[in-house]
Amino acid sequence: MSKHHEREISEHPEVQWALELLKPDPTYYAGPLKNYAAEMGCIGLGSAAVAASNHMLNLPLNAGLHKYAAAVVIGYGIAQLVNKVVDNHKAERDTRLRDYIIRHPELFPEPERVKYKEILQPWIPLR
Repeated sequence: MSKHHEREISEHPEVQWALELLKPDPTYYAGPLKNYAAEMGCIGLGSAAVAASNHMLNLPLNAGLHKYAAAVVIGYGIAQLVNKVVDNHKAERDTRLRDYIIRHPELFPEPERVKYKEILQPWIPLR
């Protein structure tokens, strides 16, 4: 966490609980499918486009291996661009949320902790 965010939290202790919710969990691991979905999708789509082109031209699937290599490289580049755009969008969203919480602390009162025994009603069986 950067010094900028630590300063924001220390200056606004009344909304610290809300700002803590925006911090990422350092122990969270999304898994390989989530981490590489864009790469797999773009590379697969490019390779499928080359295979479809070969099929429509009545060529064997393994014809034009250089086209497959180019599709992999281009697909990977597009996936990196997509990941960068998505990360920038998420960072901007979090920045706007953090700014809104800091500017309007009256809208974010700390919720009181409630136990289950206070919520659940006594159970009476009906026979």
